[in-house]
Amino acid sequence: MPASLGPNELLVQVYAASLNPVDAQLRNLAIFRLPALAGPHGIGCDFAGTVLGRGKDANEFEVGAEVMGVTVNPLAGPNGGTLSELCVVDLSRSTVVPKPPHLSWTQAAALPLVFLTARTVLSPPYLVLPPPPAPAHGEPTSSKSRTSPRPTVVVLGGASAVGQHVVQLASKRMDLRVVASCSARSADLVRSLGAHETVDYEADDVAERLAALRPTEGEGGFLAIIDCVGGTSLLPSVPRLLSPRTRAFPAGGSYTTIVGDKTSRAALGGSFLYLTCWAMLYRLLRGWMGLGYRYACINFKNDASWLAEAADLTKGGDDDYIVSIDGEYAYEDVAEAFAKVIDGKARGKVVVRVKEP
Repeated sequence: MPASLGPNELLVQVYAASLNPVDAQLRNLAIFRLPALAGPHGIGCDFAGTVLGRGKDANEFEVGAEVMGVTVNPLAGPNGGTLSELCVVDLSRSTVVPKPPHLSWTQAAALPLVFLTARTVLSPPYLVLPPPPAPAHGEPTSSKSRTSPRPTVVVLGGASAVGQHVVQLASKRMDLRVVASCSARSADLVRSLGAHETVDYEADDVAERLAALRPTEGEGGFLAIIDCVGGTSLLPSVPRLLSPRTRAFPAGGSYTTIVGDKTSRAALGGSFLYLTCWAMLYRLLRGWMGLGYRYACINFKNDASWLAEAADLTKGGDDDYIVSIDGEYAYEDVAEAFAKVIDGKARGKVVVRVKEP
């Protein structure tokens, strides 16, 4: 039990916490081997639980409120991680919203980080929608008779925890066509989430298969490629796959990765890699200067209004929006749960039941 709470902190009784690759990756950072940082640190980002206490300025939530959220504070003490019955959540660096009553504790814990990541990659400045088609000569500007084909996005890793939310948000919320890469065993799942086409990354040449599926109407290419798996194998083919920059669509298509060039699941990914991978930084700057396609390696954006959207999207149950959980583990089996995450074969989230409500 922490001695006291800061003004913007909540003390949360955690009932369920989901695991992410970043939870294991943060513990591998060399910085934690420094003597000044060698003390105990909490592990875990996603949580669902009940507010037990609050600081003087944390007035948004009453004591006893059921909440879900994500907090990333690797330098916090032992109560800073969500894999603990008691977690101190700093609202200034976290996203916390009321837990929807229609979600179980494990479902609520499975949502925050992956949903916010998917929402981030599908929002400007990373994904920019093309303008509506110009009216034909003599046609009034208010006319709705001319429509353009639905833009198409590619999701690399459509069966991954983040990829499943990208597929659903793109197809169901944004009415985009979705082409997703996945294994053959995951193809039915990914199509059920809303993907219109799937590419078997184990059997197909992904670049050639995407080239065959590349839209020729509208903007002439994919609106975006969203990478949820990492690596560089597709990068040489990206310029011919994405929509080009044009006068009508100056933004052009984009390539956004949540992992970066690395493929090891033990190494930290995301925008941190700009510090060590100059090739990624070069791609980012080149795109900013308009010299090629737009490239970005991103972390999720903390936005409570976005996470609140998840409550509405999931009201209809699995018929409308699926919160996919690959496995639930008791607290004493947390090592087994981490092994499942690091293995990289989970289709959905891995959730730990920290304490029974």
